[in-house]
Amino acid sequence: MWVAKADVLDRVKRDLAAGHTHLAAQRLRTLVASYPDDLELFRLLASVYRQTGNLTEAGRWGFLTDEVRPDELTAFHRVHADPWARVRLLRWTGDPDALSAPARSRLDALVAEAEQSGPPEIWVGSYRAPAKTRGAGIPCFYTVVAMVIVGALAAVGLLRILKWVLA
Repeated sequence: MWVAKADVLDRVKRDLAAGHTHLAAQRLRTLVASYPDDLELFRLLASVYRQTGNLTEAGRWGFLTDEVRPDELTAFHRVHADPWARVRLLRWTGDPDALSAPARSRLDALVAEAEQSGPPEIWVGSYRAPAKTRGAGIPCFYTVVAMVIVGALAAVGLLRILKWVLA
């Protein structure tokens, strides 16, 4: 079932009116994924994160808007120090000419910083999940209990064999 953008925005307004900021942010992020060049969605998402006090995400989503505050930009930069990571996190696929002069200036400066830092770090190799260990070599409780039971049964069996052989 296809849901229109206007319908989702109406749901976001109802979520915000009910104080459900997390749900509103989820809905807006879904819309941004579908409409990656819609600056109004970026503004709304930044506003939601601003309301919740999440300066890093407010800086991320507000980066290309005129409403972004310096403390939000600082938080975004502090958490994502790598300029290539910040470029990727902006998820902007629209025309840079559609941005206001201050937003375009920020974007140009970020791209220049990223290019000046060298090529983006490319991760190669396979991922291996860390081996599961329980308590740094301490045997599991159930393993200890099983070992005690097996030891007791072995002792009883050995006594029976000795009685049988000596009788």
